[in-house]
Amino acid sequence: MRHVHILVTCEHAGNQIPKQYKHLFKDQEVLSNHRGIDLGALFFAQQLSDLLRVKLFETRISRLLVDCNRSISNPQVFSEFVDELKSPEKNLILQKYYFRYRNAIESYIHQHSIRKPVLHISMHTFTPTWEGQERKIDVALLFDEQRVAENDLSFKWLEKLKEELKDFNVFANVPYKGSDDGFTTYLRGKFPSPQYMGVEIEINQKWAEMKQGSKMVEAIYKSLEATLENIEFHQTTMS
Repeated sequence: MRHVHILVTCEHAGNQIPKQYKHLFKDQEVLSNHRGIDLGALFFAQQLSDLLRVKLFETRISRLLVDCNRSISNPQVFSEFVDELKSPEKNLILQKYYFRYRNAIESYIHQHSIRKPVLHISMHTFTPTWEGQERKIDVALLFDEQRVAENDLSFKWLEKLKEELKDFNVFANVPYKGSDDGFTTYLRGKFPSPQYMGVEIEINQKWAEMKQGSKMVEAIYKSLEATLENIEFHQTTMS
């Protein structure tokens, strides 16, 4: 039996735009690229949750309508395509898509963290090139190094993941930092450590439709299970 309760989420799983907002997106192509969706993220999230046999939460509403991985105070929670909407319309979008998704996950964590620590895995993918530069990263774990339990788990997990993926570039906290604004960062403010541990997984989108992508997810699963076999958490630990 695991010492932690695991759930998987995917905040950028789709590029759907509800009918009443489609007029805002005259450029349909933007919905299909990395701005509108994390390509491959939903497939990876589904595969990982199936392997782990855990609950998967996903939102298929495009981040360009509302970004469920951003704090409500972050200017990027709404894209430029939604800027023309008035506050009441934006608030309706928040209530219907943003808070409904995030509140369900927060409630789920609260319910399960009473009995044992919760490990929240948030699945993402990133574009292979950024501002003309190739990102030489295949997969990365993003976490907050200031959270003792989360840091300990993540580095142990990272070591085993590198063993599983010797032919790939595996890193920690790139191309983004785990402490940057995001859903896991918000949840760390709601739950103490180790009651809550949030780890974002970032996979290079160049593997989204290739067998190597599935190989990475299998390695993520195997390395996590191996890590959890040799680690315990104590609810009195705080950080």
